This record gives sequence, C-alpha cells and structure tokens, in this order.
Amino acid sequence: MRIYFSAALPCVLRAGGAPAGFLNGNKLFADADRILTEFLPADGDLLPLSFVTGEEFFRRPPACCDVYRCGCYNIVHAARFSPRRSGFDAKTQVRCGNLQATVFECGGPFLCVQNAEGFEVYPLPQGEYELGETNACGKTFLHAYCQKTGYFCLFDETGRRILQQRIQSREEGASLLLVRSLPDIAGHTVRERYELQGGELVCAERLVSAREGFDPAALPETLLPFAFFEELAAGGDPAPFLAPALAEQAEKLLAYLGKFSGVCVPEEIFYRVHGKVNAAGLIYARAENAFDVKFFRTETQDGKISNILPSED
Repeated sequence: MRIYFSAALPCVLRAGGAPAGFLNGNKLFADADRILTEFLPADGDLLPLSFVTGEEFFRRPPACCDVYRCGCYNIVHAARFSPRRSGFDAKTQVRCGNLQATVFECGGPFLCVQNAEGFEVYPLPQGEYELGETNACGKTFLHAYCQKTGYFCLFDETGRRILQQRIQSREEGASLLLVRSLPDIAGHTVRERYELQGGELVCAERLVSAREGFDPAALPETLLPFAFFEELAAGGDPAPFLAPALAEQAEKLLAYLGKFSGVCVPEEIFYRVHGKVNAAGLIYARAENAFDVKFFRTETQDGKISNILPSED
C-alpha cells in the first residue's frame, strides 16, 4: 500500500527511521503497510510527531493527523503540532448572559465555556480569537471568532455549540446571515440565512453563486468533472454541467453520490492502477479527522457530462 505524507508546517519526514525528505507544501510517499513515521518540525519550539501507521492507525488516527483512505493509497497529513512549552496561558475572557467563556493556550488554543451547571472545553484551529455577543433572531449568542482564518463558532444560552464555520462576513438582526467564499474552480460565494425554528437555529435560506463570468462550457474537458463535483459540494446548480438526459436525474444523482464534503485530485499512483481516466476524488467524513475518498470518472458528450461511474479498485 502506498502512503503519501504531507504536513501543515515545514518539517523533515523520517520513514522507517531514515530521512525521507523535506515537507513544505509538497507530498512524499512510502510503499509500506506498517511503517514508523516521524515529522520533525523546522520550528524548534514545536514537538515532533511520531507513530506507526497500519490498519488500526487509519481506522482510528491520533488527533494530530488527518488521514484519507483512498482505496489504492492512503494519505497522512500532519495537521496539528504541539509547542514544547505547554503551560496554561489565558488569552481572553468574556461573560455572555449566564455563560463565561475563556480562550486559553495549553499546547494549542482551546475555548472553555462554563455556567453554573458545568463546563465544556473545545479545541480551536490555530489563530488569535475574539469573544463576544452575537445578537440575532431575537436572542443573544456567545461567539468566538478568528479574523485571520475566518473561523466562527456560536453557542446558545446553555453553552452548547450550535454552529461552526469559516466565514468571510456576518450580519446580525432579525436573522443571522453568514457569507463565505469557497476556494474552488467556480469561485463560489455561499450566503446562508439562519432563523430560529422550534428553538433551534436552522438555515432557512441558502444562496450559492459562482464568480462573475464563470461558464462551465468554457472549461477544458479535464477540469469539467472537478468543477461539477465542486458545484454539488457547494450546493449549487449542476444542470449547466450535465447532458439533458442526466440533468433530468439530478435528484437521483445526489442520492447516488451521497453526502461528500470536498473534492480532490487523484495522486499519481491512481492513474497507474486505473489508467488515463477523467476522475475526481470525493471526500466523505468518517470522523472529525478521518476521511474516505471515493473516485468517480465521467464521460462527456458535446462538452457536457453524460455519465458518472465509480472507479473501482
């Protein structure tokens, strides 16, 4: 089994005890089922990561890594490193109604939300956070927000986390409007309007738009399947990508593909196994840091997708 390795930060990769190369936005690989893997950060203030890959590792990966099971290969992404100094360091604190919230560093950023009944601690993506109140839908919510990354999470009066997203902007009022931009081929902007229904915050309206001037018909055939699957992942309109006969089956198509969260390009070994096929990988979340990737190939006719088939291993 081929395993590809990548890292969120520049670091040296050691595989089986031997240096395998330097990771800095690239991928390295090893052909092994079980192998001792070590990520040595270039930043000496961060601790190395070390583990042995194998079936159990990919089934239940450690919290430091994101793993992707792709059939003919696997991917290990070293996503979270801990500092050598891991003492408690409170960054900011706020009261919101009967809640008290504290952002603190302890080997990484965390958010503690507490009330008279107890507390919950939530890990946060790396960044600097502000805490405050969001007044929308006739209620006051607690929020934590990182301006640099756009990470935004919202809590109700009980301290329960009810929403987390990476956003570009938000508008408060009779409803809550969240706007986010997606880094995909079409340059989608997603506008979601949330309302209170039955005491729960739910998305009542969702508008998805591509960047101005985007035309699926102008895409090269090799990019067409990726843009199409990204359109589905964004919740947009797939009809402009599809041949008429397939466009009539749009609802069945969504059920056929299932709920996926992202799209990826196959690694080189995929083409050695399957040949030269126009396929894209769909990413399905299995756990918070564990994902399965299924590959689908497309057939085209007159610049439109006429058939979608799984690429079986």
